[in-house]
Amino acid sequence: MTVGTRRILVKEVTSLFELKPGVVEEPVLPIQHHLSTSQAEELMPPFKHPKEELNAPIGLVIHMLSLIVRYLGIKLPFMIIQKGLRHYIRMVSPSRQLWHNHRKMPLFLEEDDKNFKKFVIGMAMLNYNLAYLCYTQGVKITVSQVADTLQSLIACCCAPNLGM
Repeated sequence: MTVGTRRILVKEVTSLFELKPGVVEEPVLPIQHHLSTSQAEELMPPFKHPKEELNAPIGLVIHMLSLIVRYLGIKLPFMIIQKGLRHYIRMVSPSRQLWHNHRKMPLFLEEDDKNFKKFVIGMAMLNYNLAYLCYTQGVKITVSQVADTLQSLIACCCAPNLGM
């Protein structure tokens, strides 16, 4: 597949999912060196929104990422697995004999939030995959930007060296 064809396919994926560059406005919070107990409780589950409002967009990101990776011919550090409607991510083990315990982490949040800690690890692995994809396309993602999932994805899709 030529570089031009790869670029066209990736651009089609971005238009299909209506992914466009934009500005994300984040609330300005006062800098604090420690969290009070009530602030820490606000950061932990249960979330007040339905879980599908979080799970559905993550599923779309995974679908888009899998198409882009396939078109560009890149192997990611962590493997994404789909079981039914659920997505999981795990390490690609170099040898089954050496790596007996290669757990899969969920890329979805359950209704009762019992998988919250594993979900956070899974999202970190997904964001690492995105940072790696950006690296392969010549896009620099700083450590502070790794958690910006959609921004990393659009940065990769708009890379000047895309598909090379």
